[in-house]
Amino acid sequence: MSDNLRRYRAIREALTQWYPGQPSGTVARHLITLAALISGIVGSKSTQLPHIAAKVPNGTNPDSCVKRFARWCDNARLLEEVYFPDSTGFSGKITTP
Repeated sequence: MSDNLRRYRAIREALTQWYPGQPSGTVARHLITLAALISGIVGSKSTQLPHIAAKVPNGTNPDSCVKRFARWCDNARLLEEVYFPDSTGFSGKITTP
């Protein structure tokens, strides 16, 4: 298993565990995109979308990932308060493997 995939899975699991209840539908898709975005930022050590997309282990075209990340970042309905109601101390819940 590659480092990118291991990192992505660890981040995805941490986000899913921290979410109240089992995410489904749109919320699950948004959490998967968020996990991929965080994993790409950590793996590429950059915040430029093309660099992030190159480190996402989902096997899709990097241009498609760039477009998906850009749409996700521009989505005004994605609010921390909606997806993580008790967001105080969120960063303390993610640990490095």
